[in-house]
Amino acid sequence: MASSFLIVDEDRNFREALAIALRLDGHDAAVASSSDEARALIAARRFTCCAVDAHLAGADAVLEAAAAAGAAAVATGPYPELLAAAAARHPHAAMLAKPFRAADLERALHAPARAAG
Repeated sequence: MASSFLIVDEDRNFREALAIALRLDGHDAAVASSSDEARALIAARRFTCCAVDAHLAGADAVLEAAAAAGAAAVATGPYPELLAAAAARHPHAAMLAKPFRAADLERALHAPARAAG
């Protein structure tokens, strides 16, 4: 079943490559490079999943907005300490360590919160 993903990351190459991979797998994927842009998209559309780089300024607000809108919130990042801190602030969110593949993000939709990639 196709899902709708919002990828929020300042790294253009990362977010665009992940969005392309998700689209190739048959999903809808939108991208945002900032917290403001992401929250505007969340307000305008319904997403199945919102993956947010935990380093992003305003990441906490995006994760909360996604969860409030009914999307599966996923915090991403390269450091275990960063993800542990995000998990403490967002117990509803899944954690996914970078680097990861599109398939890992798809699996995070069905995993319990705090699942590590």
